[in-house]
Amino acid sequence: MTEFELIARYFTRPNRSAMLGNGDDCAIVAPTTGNAFAVTTDTLIVGRHFLPTLDPFKLGRRVVNVNFSDLAAMGASPRYAMLSLTLPQIDEEWVSRFSDGLWTALDQYDVELIGGNTTKGPLAIAMTAFGELPPDGALKRSGARAGDELWVSGPLGDAGWALTSLIRDRSGDGGFAIEATAAQIEKYESPTARVALGLSLRGIATSCIDISDGLLSEARHLATASGVSIDIDIEAIPTGIETIDRSDQRTAAKRLNAATSDAERNALIVAQLAQSCVLATGDAYELLFTAPPDQHEAVAAILARENLPGACIGRVTSADAENHVRVLDAQARVMDIQVKGWDHFA
Repeated sequence: MTEFELIARYFTRPNRSAMLGNGDDCAIVAPTTGNAFAVTTDTLIVGRHFLPTLDPFKLGRRVVNVNFSDLAAMGASPRYAMLSLTLPQIDEEWVSRFSDGLWTALDQYDVELIGGNTTKGPLAIAMTAFGELPPDGALKRSGARAGDELWVSGPLGDAGWALTSLIRDRSGDGGFAIEATAAQIEKYESPTARVALGLSLRGIATSCIDISDGLLSEARHLATASGVSIDIDIEAIPTGIETIDRSDQRTAAKRLNAATSDAERNALIVAQLAQSCVLATGDAYELLFTAPPDQHEAVAAILARENLPGACIGRVTSADAENHVRVLDAQARVMDIQVKGWDHFA
């Protein structure tokens, strides 16, 4: 099978709204009257962003939702997508399942695939996504104000916990087990972009970002862009992980040093790992956003309508050039937290 037969068989459909789609050197598209395009791109590389054992159907869905999550964070409605696919070789069974997953996700959002590129090399998938929105209606990172509440759209840490479990299973580590539920593994392998929520938050949220690189990392982005500081209540963060240490790392270290058995020590290590997953691991693709306190009931109603188990997890404390992000314990004491977030070059 040639490159062009591959594209024609698996990645080409008739145009619906694009003026010119797949088949020419460029696609030609325009937003609907009164709207502008929000454009994003993301690349998924095997071994870096997904495990080589991932079902290609789920991978096809994943690449769509990872990109559309950025559109959701801007309050944009997905319209078009372009795909660049790098394959070590043409495996028709793999490509067929991947394209089925891709089309399933694109159809869910009524989005057209309008072009892209294929080449040979280590497995990598890049997508460019176009969403549309009113030019003055975009959700940005830079609008948080002192007194705003900090919200998250759903549980955190589950995807990171699942990835940790999968990696330990593959490594054959003979130490203590990390047990992930089927739902947590599905959360990691097949994230869902919160597109409907992003649209509903227009005019309500003062700032917004999607959680791809970890809660603390994304909160710092909001704080820096908005010129504010943020406090996060660790007890308020929703998570599906059963055991999580909600104390600071100094306290945890003391308890670990005082442990009298391997079982106790392992339990403390697992609880600390769970805390790290909740605060610092990515792949959640929930929305982190701020809103004025007088919009509390409105936000809660939107989350309930979208069947999202989100929560208010903190507040914007002040306009602050230092842009501090603090984690507070149940007694509102500042915790000693050393974990940060995902960095592609770390």
